[in-house]
Amino acid sequence: MPFPRRARDRQIGRVIVTLALTVGCVFAGDVAAHAQPPAAAGQLKSLEKKEQIGQIIEVGPGMLQLRLPKGGTAWQAMPAPNATIEVTGKASREMLQPGQFVNCAVTLDEFGKVTEPALQVAFTDGGAPGVMAGGLGIAEAGAKRVAGKRPAGSYLLAGTIKQVEGDVVTIMAGREKFDVTVPADAELVVRSGNAALASPGDEVEVEGRYYQKGQLLVTSLKITLANPVVPPPPKNKARRPQ
Repeated sequence: MPFPRRARDRQIGRVIVTLALTVGCVFAGDVAAHAQPPAAAGQLKSLEKKEQIGQIIEVGPGMLQLRLPKGGTAWQAMPAPNATIEVTGKASREMLQPGQFVNCAVTLDEFGKVTEPALQVAFTDGGAPGVMAGGLGIAEAGAKRVAGKRPAGSYLLAGTIKQVEGDVVTIMAGREKFDVTVPADAELVVRSGNAALASPGDEVEVEGRYYQKGQLLVTSLKITLANPVVPPPPKNKARRPQ
């Protein structure tokens, strides 16, 4: 017996809706399959504690090749944009030259003259020049700076080397000039955030994440320099005649 027209239309409508839902589910499933996070190709992992201490193999632009741990796997390491980088080590005597920014603890008399040799000079990436009250170490952004006449005592001097004559290093802190004696046995140290100072053989302590072993995104990097830092050669230095 043939269906009435209305019943036939309703039946056709149900078939069309069923087909539409079926196609929609298949399409949605295909989209979901292609929208999987990178973890589907490899789970994001953090570097294990036992792998965090090693050595530098090679230094390149924006990239370090590390061996983690010592004698272990070679890693290509790239610092993340917000990575913390600390570079510490010794500096050569040749680093005491005009233009270098330094910090050192000094003792001043009532006339503002340095009365004792500096036991340590630190080379940093720069900072605010001045005479800070409150002792030793690197000048911090919140340190209290003392200008003009100041009482005799111990201070932290931060500034740029203007000239060097023998053991006497002249440091400019703003408009003030200080003559500081740096004896041959003074400790010259580097405290920097510049990973370009590193070289093969330097020790590292590193934290980071990776999808694939051997390729590391660094979040924290501490480099201990194996050799003293030396100044770069002059840009316009003439070559020796052959």
